[in-house]
Amino acid sequence: MQSTKLTLDDVANKDRQYLETIFALGDGHFGVRDAVPFTGNQAGTLPVMLVNGLYVTNPIVYGENAYGYAKLHQTIVSLPNPRNFDLISDTADSTVPGDWRVDLKRTALDFSDGSLNERFGLETKAGEKFLLTVNSWVVQDGTHQFTVTYTLKSINYTGTIQFKRSLFVNGGERSALINDDDPRVAARNARLAIHIQNTKDERSFQWTSKTESTSQTLIQEDQVNAGPQNYSLIRNESGFEGAGKIAAGEEVTWQFTRRLSEINGELKPQQKRDDQAVNRQILGDFWNQSRVELSDEQLQKGIQYNLFQLFQSAGRDGRSNIAAKGITGPGYEGHYFWDTEMYILPFFIYTNPEIAKRLLSYRYSILQQARNRARDLGVDSGALFAWRTINGEEASAYFPAGTAQYHINADIAHAIKLYYEVTDDGDFLRQKGAEIVLETARFWLAYGSWRERKGQQEFCLYKVTGPDEYTALIDNNYYTNRMAKENLAFAVWLIKHGYMVADPGEQEQFSAASERMYLPYDEEQRVTKQDDESPEMPVWPFAKTPKTNYPLLLHYHPLMIYRHRVNKQADTLLAEMIFPEDQSNQQLRRDYDYYEPITTHDSSLSRSIFSILASRLRRPQKAFKYYMDTSLMDLVDLQGNASDGLHEANLGGSWLGLTYGFAGMYVKHGRLHITNYLPDELDHLAFRIRFRGSTLEIKLQRTQTNVLRVAGPTLEVVVDGKARKIK
Repeated sequence: MQSTKLTLDDVANKDRQYLETIFALGDGHFGVRDAVPFTGNQAGTLPVMLVNGLYVTNPIVYGENAYGYAKLHQTIVSLPNPRNFDLISDTADSTVPGDWRVDLKRTALDFSDGSLNERFGLETKAGEKFLLTVNSWVVQDGTHQFTVTYTLKSINYTGTIQFKRSLFVNGGERSALINDDDPRVAARNARLAIHIQNTKDERSFQWTSKTESTSQTLIQEDQVNAGPQNYSLIRNESGFEGAGKIAAGEEVTWQFTRRLSEINGELKPQQKRDDQAVNRQILGDFWNQSRVELSDEQLQKGIQYNLFQLFQSAGRDGRSNIAAKGITGPGYEGHYFWDTEMYILPFFIYTNPEIAKRLLSYRYSILQQARNRARDLGVDSGALFAWRTINGEEASAYFPAGTAQYHINADIAHAIKLYYEVTDDGDFLRQKGAEIVLETARFWLAYGSWRERKGQQEFCLYKVTGPDEYTALIDNNYYTNRMAKENLAFAVWLIKHGYMVADPGEQEQFSAASERMYLPYDEEQRVTKQDDESPEMPVWPFAKTPKTNYPLLLHYHPLMIYRHRVNKQADTLLAEMIFPEDQSNQQLRRDYDYYEPITTHDSSLSRSIFSILASRLRRPQKAFKYYMDTSLMDLVDLQGNASDGLHEANLGGSWLGLTYGFAGMYVKHGRLHITNYLPDELDHLAFRIRFRGSTLEIKLQRTQTNVLRVAGPTLEVVVDGKARKIK
């Protein structure tokens, strides 16, 4: 049975900054962290609103600069939170720290309509007591509206209540100030020019913010929908304020709606309708397409929460993507990584392909920047996508574990290939996808080198960094080479089938490089080598490393880490997960047993892959344990840093763990494969996908696997190794 709500009982703790992340609301364009309304109680938290793709730049200052280094930081702008609402009694002012004590009584996030319902117990320094109920929601129809309702009930106070709704912080807007040595967290100065519009409606406040460094504009409007009778309402230079009387036992209510424009766009006309009914329809459709049912109640709630937050974080305009923290926090500066293509996009491709197409369209929109980046690195043809970026230009100041992760090219090409295989959308290939694949294939051809080994020519990729950022600038990273091999082969297929026209001789060159791509293997140990170098290095001294020194990147110099055999996350094993028919079970078993002991899982991207492969190896207890950690990572704060924002890639990984793992799902030659690896801890698993125009429901029980056609044409699916017609 599907869960309906997430409450305080389902989360790790009541730390306010953590709760701000967990109960964040958004619509793909903007996100609102769950801030305490009183500004005097916000010290040490991140009470901000984030707009996907709204960013500023600041120069990267190097001690020693060099040619081709990234030049500018790109940092998402942290805007004041539209939940801010202050109260002043006869004795206490909630803008003053310590004047009002706030005790959280209840929080419930409703998955069916996207509403967040909270209750706070309030007490002033003079002993005046109140209850404050806060109900809020973001409309999911693309109109970019956030509505919040405050209901104040006096318990023992009779007197005057003043309210303030400040729309700015200290007279302006700024990035969140974070003093943290963690490189995963950063803040820069956001210089914004604010222009307040003159509006005749005294219940409306409208203004435009413009970033100085990037010349982006955002229009916002705050509207008073309702207020208590006999309370004054004044619009001033920074928002709204007013006052009135309240008696013990009396209840008063205010409601506000914040509207946002698209970046460099206009405000959409306000519509009067039942917002929650709109959300119930939209989210009802989403859950119908994305349905997952598990026999474990805790995991059921975990997967629904994860998918709900993915839906809230996905950019839907073709010009934005999904940041590493989505729009739930400013961690990683709001940058887009490879995470989207490899961990998140499969969920949208199989369940909401229109969103997937828009996310892929973002990559097409920055293709010219990718071409420019390839030239910066001395590669005279093709395109290299930036490792971390918002605007398409490289923003990684540390190239060994950043720019050198060239595999992002092949990751994007892989996502395009998967999108086509699942949706059969040839128009997207012709209009955008094929050009990306061609340009990334050209990069590999120009970057790679031929060498002779054992009497045969091999195509090699030197000085790259794979997904494992603890092993940098090595030769022939298996994951990178294997992904590039697919990238090149897909380019050949697209040329043959008329989706693109290549230069003379390119098809043959792509084909040769793909077919002869060097994939390192250790003949002595009979394991797939991560690269040419790392197997020769000493193993990291795990026995001497205290638990408090993880993640390693926060406690050891990179050169200390790079000279040891230690993995931050799945690397070679990730390639073997993506290409399940590349290796036998015996080979996968040897590789898994080789890499598992040296993997720290310091990256949130790791555990889902180990779970999936443990399923394929029929190690159900291990698969389930890794999956528990994946599915509940943020709800139990496993990584210890959810306060900076959710681990979006891991949210996608939780869906992969169910579908690619427990259900053994993959596509080969246009056919869907399903294999039942359901662990003993689960009685059943059911989920829906869309495949080649059909909606399918996959149902797993311990001794039975069923694939049902809900809608669409008849398909042939390979179930537990046997082809079935799904009628």
